[in-house]
Amino acid sequence: MHNAPDITFPQASPELKVKRARPAGETDKSAPALRPEEQRTLAEMIADLQVREDNLRAYEAHLREWQEHLDAARAAGTPRRPSLHPFVPPAAPVLHREDAGLQAAWEKVHRARELLEAEQKHLVEDRLLLHEREEALKKREALLAAREAKIAAREQAAAPAAKPKAKKPASAMETLTRAPFAMAKSVFGAKG
Repeated sequence: MHNAPDITFPQASPELKVKRARPAGETDKSAPALRPEEQRTLAEMIADLQVREDNLRAYEAHLREWQEHLDAARAAGTPRRPSLHPFVPPAAPVLHREDAGLQAAWEKVHRARELLEAEQKHLVEDRLLLHEREEALKKREALLAAREAKIAAREQAAAPAAKPKAKKPASAMETLTRAPFAMAKSVFGAKG
């Protein structure tokens, strides 16, 4: 995966076909006359466009120089650093390599970014694991609910066939041990 696309530029500079203004002495009879403010505004716009054109030419030259540098590096077989993430720390400019403090700060930024990417990866893995556990719990709940329904159906089917048992009278010891619980039930109310 490349971080920058392979860009090629045409070698010849493009030809600009601009209709040049008439010399100062010539006038177009069909064009309406411009007021002095309009002429000034038009002259300013033309000057601004010329400045922009010069800037674009300089930028184009910079891009061509950069592309030549990239092509030379690729031809020399400079290995590219593989990256799973589009963030690749830029190389420090030559002007700042002598500044140790700035270089150390950039290294800290890059290290922090690497740690952040590692933590993001772990977070994604944790979320996937949590999601899998939730799915397993839902399946388990469904199985338990189905099992409880089957047991309840069997108990109902078996209940009419069974005869009610006669309740034997409680012994004195049983009555004595259950008395505190019966008292608590009557005071606090029976639940269930």
